[in-house]
Amino acid sequence: MKIAVLAAMEMEAAPLIRRMEHTSVDQRFLRGSIGKADAVLYRCGVGMRKAAGGARALIAYAQPDVLILYGISGGLVPDIQLHETVIGTSSFHKEHMEMTDKALADVAARVLPAARTAPLACARTVIIRKNRKTRLAKSGAVCVDMESFAVANASREAMVPLLVIRCISDTFRPASLLGFNNGKIAAEKAALAAEAVIKALANERTAYE
Repeated sequence: MKIAVLAAMEMEAAPLIRRMEHTSVDQRFLRGSIGKADAVLYRCGVGMRKAAGGARALIAYAQPDVLILYGISGGLVPDIQLHETVIGTSSFHKEHMEMTDKALADVAARVLPAARTAPLACARTVIIRKNRKTRLAKSGAVCVDMESFAVANASREAMVPLLVIRCISDTFRPASLLGFNNGKIAAEKAALAAEAVIKALANERTAYE
């Protein structure tokens, strides 16, 4: 199984890179193995424009069976917990919705039983104020990132199934942003979650091959 993996920041990419085996760099892309899966990882940079370009470049290069986007996210609802893992079912931006792959989300939910499966929101800037978080939450989203909508759009255009995994680095309460290690811990947990799902997909040898 060929799996393309996308992360925005070095902080997000590094924990998974450490777990990859037999790695080599080709152009901008890191090739290697994660369990029985052939994986290609690319760090696209933060924001929708960079994510869209990165996703399209990664898909064109890797010709993957599956695309996985993972990383950190900000909580939008009061009951979201710091470092909670969220499996995205969709991504909402400015009254537009892009879906992720349901079968992949179902696999992730089996592998990550403590994770929440829910819609995501996507924004062009970091969302801090509670009133903005509340407005975004009206879409049904429980957390917000800066890449998922663009990546979902690119994956749909390329007809490559997409899974999005996020881990909460700051909650509904703005003060949670002050935790120095919250982002690092969340990035590590997101990478561990992505690794577990990738290994499971390869072991199951699903219909995505």
